[in-house]
Amino acid sequence: MSIILYLETNFILAMAKGQNGLADKIWQNPPENLTIVMPSICLMESLVAWENEQKRSQSFRQAMKIEINEAKRNVRSEEARSVVNLLQESFISYENLLAELDNRLEDVLETLKNRVELIEPKIENLQSTLRQPSLSKKSERRDDFILQCILDHASSNPDKTKAFLSENSKQFGQPVVRNALRERGIRYFNNMENLQGWLQSSE
Repeated sequence: MSIILYLETNFILAMAKGQNGLADKIWQNPPENLTIVMPSICLMESLVAWENEQKRSQSFRQAMKIEINEAKRNVRSEEARSVVNLLQESFISYENLLAELDNRLEDVLETLKNRVELIEPKIENLQSTLRQPSLSKKSERRDDFILQCILDHASSNPDKTKAFLSENSKQFGQPVVRNALRERGIRYFNNMENLQGWLQSSE
């Protein structure tokens, strides 16, 4: 049985940040009957999200530097010296963690290049988002655009078994979205454990 598995932006970031160990097996060694598909606009979304992560990290590092310098100015306190040492050690560890995350993102993108089929968005998909979105809030427009790309692709593959994994259940777990997915023959999973169990039962 041929299966299409749809993924979205959050999966890329979760893999890069090591937040889903169970996904490694499917990501690195997908079953032969499994085709992993993702809208190409998720790549741009990933870049924006990664840039935001870097800004947050830079802000945190700057705050740590300020606290280290403030503690250094306290020449009378043993506790201050201890704080300086601990913060400096933490700063080095944090820098190492950020370098590790950058390397993991590179690995994820390399796997993405080799394992994932990208859906190119159509003008009609964007029109659907602007005219009749499944997700009604303006802040959800990009998620709806991703959804429209997936629904359109699924409509072109009516005879295949299809699933969609997204832990972003706040948006993609809404009843209106689940119904739209179900109408296109797509099973929705909000966690890797349930998806893995379903894939094993489908073998």
